[in-house]
Amino acid sequence: MHDLKKKLEDEIAILEHELRSELPKEIRTARAHGDLSENAEYHAAKERQRLVEARLSQLSARLCEFSMIDFSKIPRGKVGLGS
Repeated sequence: MHDLKKKLEDEIAILEHELRSELPKEIRTARAHGDLSENAEYHAAKERQRLVEARLSQLSARLCEFSMIDFSKIPRGKVGLGS
């Protein structure tokens, strides 16, 4: 379970970097090309931004759910419904 939490945290960090650093640069570059109504690079960067924001929201909610689980109360060495 701790590995899954670590993977979620790592993916969140990668996506936050992309959202805060890389995508703004791409959007600025695309804006510099002029007319935004026919600018495919701009529209692609904005769409990617929306997808990254949605994924970050999903991952953050899932990480929050993990924080509510008390792993010390989960029995070890037994298999049960939903395990």
